[in-house]
Amino acid sequence: MNLFMLDVDGTLIDNYDFDSDCFRSAVEEVMGIALTDEWGAFTNVTDVGILDELIDQEGLRHERMRIQREVKALFLSKLRVYIANNATELAATPGAIKFVNDMKSHPNVILAIATGGWEESARMKLKAAGFDVSGVSFASCSDAMTRSEIMALAAFRAKQDTGAVFSRRVYFGDGEWDKMATSTLGYEFVAVGTKVQHHTRIPNFAHYDAIFGKLGLSNMLNAKSA
Repeated sequence: MNLFMLDVDGTLIDNYDFDSDCFRSAVEEVMGIALTDEWGAFTNVTDVGILDELIDQEGLRHERMRIQREVKALFLSKLRVYIANNATELAATPGAIKFVNDMKSHPNVILAIATGGWEESARMKLKAAGFDVSGVSFASCSDAMTRSEIMALAAFRAKQDTGAVFSRRVYFGDGEWDKMATSTLGYEFVAVGTKVQHHTRIPNFAHYDAIFGKLGLSNMLNAKSA
């Protein structure tokens, strides 16, 4: 059985700058600091990881729980307002909805989502963009701080939920931090979009048969049983 693990922002959801803007605004309002948009400068590029590093830098460890709680609540509030006012701007990456729907019913694939965002925000965006991820195993920074921990937990939950034994674990992501985390875990990596150079890379999910070809799984397209 093949485990296909998916990132959210930049992978399943195409235009996601608003998410970064809402996060940055929430952090700045709660902490009173200016936040860079160079996410690669942080050790753990997850919402919790970035916030935790900022808390350490500002010497506010004693207020960690309050800051985490207030930033998350404000961020989710800003996100809800944005989605309510700009629903048509929230788009799935071309082909991604069909890919998810088809892979959910594919006999040789188990789907999981592993995102560096909070679970509440990820599910909010996926629903607004038109995805149905019911029945899909899910892990986020609500569960763990680092990308590799989130991915490992998503794989564990997928195994627990389905009872499947995975011969391959493939992660689809758009960031260098995704690529590094898959390397740490020994997972295969498929770069989505143009941000990451990798030998297995796709522009989007519009022609997902190309994904199977790149992974050497072309025979799966006509598979009838696991």
